[in-house]
Amino acid sequence: MLDLIVVLLILYAMAFYYYGSRVAILGSAGIVTSVLADALCSKIVGRKPNPRDLSSVATGMLIPLMLPASAPLYLPMIAAVVAIIIAKHPFGGVGHNVFNPAAVGFSFVAISFTAQVFSYPAPLSEIITDGLRVLHYVPDTSSAFTLGLGAIPRFQLVDMALGNHPGPMGATNILVIFACLLYLIFKGTIRWHIPVSFFISVSLFTYLFPRMPAPRHMSVAYELMSGMLFFGGVFLLGDPVTTPKRNLSRIVFGAVCGIVVMLFRNFSLIEEPFAFAILIMNASAWGMDMFAERFYKIARRKRVEAFAGKKTQKKA
Repeated sequence: MLDLIVVLLILYAMAFYYYGSRVAILGSAGIVTSVLADALCSKIVGRKPNPRDLSSVATGMLIPLMLPASAPLYLPMIAAVVAIIIAKHPFGGVGHNVFNPAAVGFSFVAISFTAQVFSYPAPLSEIITDGLRVLHYVPDTSSAFTLGLGAIPRFQLVDMALGNHPGPMGATNILVIFACLLYLIFKGTIRWHIPVSFFISVSLFTYLFPRMPAPRHMSVAYELMSGMLFFGGVFLLGDPVTTPKRNLSRIVFGAVCGIVVMLFRNFSLIEEPFAFAILIMNASAWGMDMFAERFYKIARRKRVEAFAGKKTQKKA
């Protein structure tokens, strides 16, 4: 969790550069609410809060990064409460939750406050507030929305790689997120199997079924860099608790998740459906581990039988 918090701080710094102090306000609201909700749930079940458990801090940091910088202050707070009280503690707390808490919290506010969640300010524009409420900002159209219309985004790929385009305030800087992915894999915080198979699956799906009238390789690039796809592929799919434990099932999980995400993107009415797709996949993680374990048992049995057969032949 500490490694995750370190890289999320880098994303907050980049978001601060593009959107200013509003980023810090939303981030603080998410973290404080998440930590307080976690402490309350621990108190209710008679457990003392563990100061070494940073999972609630990580959840509180993830949620605001999936929201626009113009989001009302209550959005990350509501999402954090839902994430901790509904998605985390009813399943037994840290290490036992079936669904990714941040994805659950985001999905709830995305359904309940769709207009606020998917209204993005233009990067480097001024967001005028009175401290709590957003009074004025310059709205802009995200590349994910443009792709949903079957059109070509007006942003250059270089600008999208550097985060200079509207979208969730922590999910637009693709180069920084990619560097975070390499760091987390190097540290062993996440395994490479899920994100790599996920991005390959998304790329193949987009290449075969592009949504924009452009060369297929351009469609793949725009799809990967738009919306929350790259962010989610690293930080939501990298959660070791709600994803499979076996390497084989991880690869299958990532590949299938890529297809599910792209089906949502092609046919759903929600601008950014990644969180909904990952929740469906979370429910299937145990089944994939079960089939992977069965595959490993069959493979081990065949190796033992082959070894026994060779020994019998030598004795003969």
